[in-house]
Amino acid sequence: MWHDTYLKAVLQPDYTYASEHLLPHLFDALTAHALMLDSVGVEHARDAAQLLRAFRQEPFPPYDPRIEDVFFTLDQNLAAQDSAAAGALRTALSRNDLDMTIYRLSARSRLMRATQRVLTLRRTLLDFAGREIDTVIVAYTHHQPAQPTTLAHYLTAVENNLARDTDRLFGALSRVNLSPMGAVALGGTSFPIDRHATSQLLAFDRPIENTYDAVSASDWQVEVASVITVISTTLSRVLYDLLLWASRGLLILEDGLVQGSSVMPQKRNPVALEHARTKFSKAIGITQSVILSSHNVPFGDINDPGPDIQPPLSSMWHEFREGVELLTASLTNPVVDRVRWLQEAQQGESPVTELADAITRKSGCGFRTAHGQVKHVLEHLRGQVRSVDSLTLEDLQVCGVDLSQAELTSALSPQEFIARRTTLGGPAPSAMREELAGAEARLQADAHQHEAFARHFLQSRAHLEGLTPDASTARTPAADDARP
Repeated sequence: MWHDTYLKAVLQPDYTYASEHLLPHLFDALTAHALMLDSVGVEHARDAAQLLRAFRQEPFPPYDPRIEDVFFTLDQNLAAQDSAAAGALRTALSRNDLDMTIYRLSARSRLMRATQRVLTLRRTLLDFAGREIDTVIVAYTHHQPAQPTTLAHYLTAVENNLARDTDRLFGALSRVNLSPMGAVALGGTSFPIDRHATSQLLAFDRPIENTYDAVSASDWQVEVASVITVISTTLSRVLYDLLLWASRGLLILEDGLVQGSSVMPQKRNPVALEHARTKFSKAIGITQSVILSSHNVPFGDINDPGPDIQPPLSSMWHEFREGVELLTASLTNPVVDRVRWLQEAQQGESPVTELADAITRKSGCGFRTAHGQVKHVLEHLRGQVRSVDSLTLEDLQVCGVDLSQAELTSALSPQEFIARRTTLGGPAPSAMREELAGAEARLQADAHQHEAFARHFLQSRAHLEGLTPDASTARTPAADDARP
């Protein structure tokens, strides 16, 4: 019998986690292995595949402290039904290559669902941006008002980031989706197995070429954690802005996403945004444990980046999922105070870059000189405790600037400031519509790529389960195993 402390601290938690999160992948990997063995002539391997297909439809046995883990639990059940089939299945198989295969299959499913959520958030951002092409806002740099732009310009900037993150997720998927099966303990096997066949059955891109690498590598887990860190960091910055806007009444969340106060009747606290920020912070924190579990440990089959890191990885996916879903819900149907945002742009100093541009065009003095003249104008106004929207031709003349009233009015108009920014990526409505069209096409291409991956993986699962093609079409990627 196992030591009671080891049972409570390691074996029972591992069994519980594997039972809740990894069983579909365990059955997939073993069934693919059995089918491959049958194809190379291992007797009774076909019987093992049929038994696995039957067992996966039944409730998995509860934890038994006399049995080490889920693999040996299944092994004993197979042997009780058909010892020859169980013996065939153990041919050229180790828990080393099996475990790493299961972990990669699990990561693949989680990556697919994370990518789908990022795609949904991108869709939400573009829909929101399409409604706000003409909505003037004041953009800030270094925590100070900088220039007028549009809410659509801001939202598409975020979507641009997430498009690159989608590329990162697809890239990580390409390095996760490699098959360790057939590496056995680490040195391969003397049996004439077909590693390419097993890889194809599991919808992996190819086998990992080196059997030592197959059971030892943790770079793919570190990469996945790093991608989640990148996305979570970007979205936490977006949440900072959204919370600032919500605090000033510029952005108002739906009632179901805010909470009131037990004392202050006026409060509408944007708690969904706060919780989303916390979720991303927790996800980033957990990613560090993933990286550190692979740091300064032997390059071989060990527990640190193996079974011990799977629960933290699961927590990372969980926090990331909830953060993205909360943010998506918050951006689906908020109320935007367009009038108040426009007033801030009109009454503040953010349009004065265009005033310097207007002086440059009119006088030909060069932007450096015009920049200095506008600074002089601002000092003049501040000395009289006046705002930019009170600027007159007389003020300009005092500061040595010659513009007409029409030129001055145009230069201080936030809408005209934006309308003139027609270069690639600018906020002008004409440029923004073109950018949105490009973003829509890019999102559609990414969604199609994701759908192709999902279809391929689901067809593999359906075949391993022994389902008909028609039955497989009823499944969705989220049905593969636990939701995160």
